[in-house]
Amino acid sequence: MDVRTNDRVASPGMDIRSLGKDDIEVWIDMRHRFWPQYERQELVGEALAWARGKTGVFVADSGGDLVGFAEVTMHDRAPGCTTSPVGYLEGWWVEADYRRSGVGSALLAATEEWARERGAVELASDAYASDDVSRAVHPARGFEELRAVARFHKSIAEDEVIEPDVEADAPVTLREITGENVRDIIKLDVAPHQKAFVAPNAISLAQYGVTTKAWTRAVYAGDTPVGYVLLSDDDEKRRYYLWRFMIDRCHQGRGLGAAAMGLVIDYVKGRPGAEGLYTSYVPISGGPEGFYKSLGFTDTGEEDEGEIETYLAF
Repeated sequence: MDVRTNDRVASPGMDIRSLGKDDIEVWIDMRHRFWPQYERQELVGEALAWARGKTGVFVADSGGDLVGFAEVTMHDRAPGCTTSPVGYLEGWWVEADYRRSGVGSALLAATEEWARERGAVELASDAYASDDVSRAVHPARGFEELRAVARFHKSIAEDEVIEPDVEADAPVTLREITGENVRDIIKLDVAPHQKAFVAPNAISLAQYGVTTKAWTRAVYAGDTPVGYVLLSDDDEKRRYYLWRFMIDRCHQGRGLGAAAMGLVIDYVKGRPGAEGLYTSYVPISGGPEGFYKSLGFTDTGEEDEGEIETYLAF
C-alpha cells in the first residue's frame, strides 16, 4: 500500500462515504495523481473490482469536491497476520491541503469497518522501503512494521511493436472452436487497460463448458484467429445475451469488431423469437460503451454489479 496522508485530528464538514457511480472518473484521476508512474488507463481496472463488490473504496467529500480516498480488499492471508481472512489496505491518499486534519484517519476507519464486516480481525498494508512518509504514518495509526523484505522486479516485455499479420481486406468469419484451434483462441488477449472489461478467453471457454444454454465462436479474419464471442443463448426464454466479446489487441481499430458483431447479430436474428440482443458494459472511460452505442445499442436502465445493461432491438 502507498500512502500520502499524516493527519491528526478530525476535520469538520468532511463527509467520509463510499464511492458512488458518479465519483468514478474523479477517483481514477486521484489514483493517477497518487500513482503517476502508471498510465491513467492502467488504473481503470480496479473500477470493475469495486463495481462487483471485491474492493471497498471510500472517499473524502468536502462540499462536493473529493479530496482523498482509501481502498481495501480481502486477502486469505498476509505477512505478519495470524488470522484469515485479512483486510488489506491497498491505497490511502489525501490532498496536501487536507492532511493533518483527521481525513486520513477517518478514511482508514472506514476501511477497517468494511474489513470487519467481512470477517477480518486484522488489517495489513505495505510500503516501499524508500517511502519515509508511508513508513512514518503506518505506526502512527497502529500498524506494526515487520522485518523488511526485498522484492525484485524486471521487465521482460518485448520492445518491438507486434504488427498484425492479417490482410486489410481479409473476410471476417465466425468458426467453431475445436481441439485444433482452442490454444490459439486462448492466446488472444486485449490491451492492458481493457483487461477489466472482459475475462480471459480460457475462463470464458471454461464457463461455456459448464453452461447448457450458450453458444460460442472464434472470430477469424481470413485464416487468422483475431477474437472470441460467447452468447447466453436461451431459446426457451427467448432471451439472447452477449456474454463475452473481444478482439485481440493486435487487431483492434481495423473494423474487425464491428464486422464480427454484424455476424453475431445475424445469428441471433435467426434464433426462435429473437427480438433483440442484450449485453452490458462498465460505465467508465476506456470501456466498450462507445462501441456498442455505435452499433445501435441503447441502455435499458437496468444495472447489475456496476454494469449497465444495453439492448439492440431488431
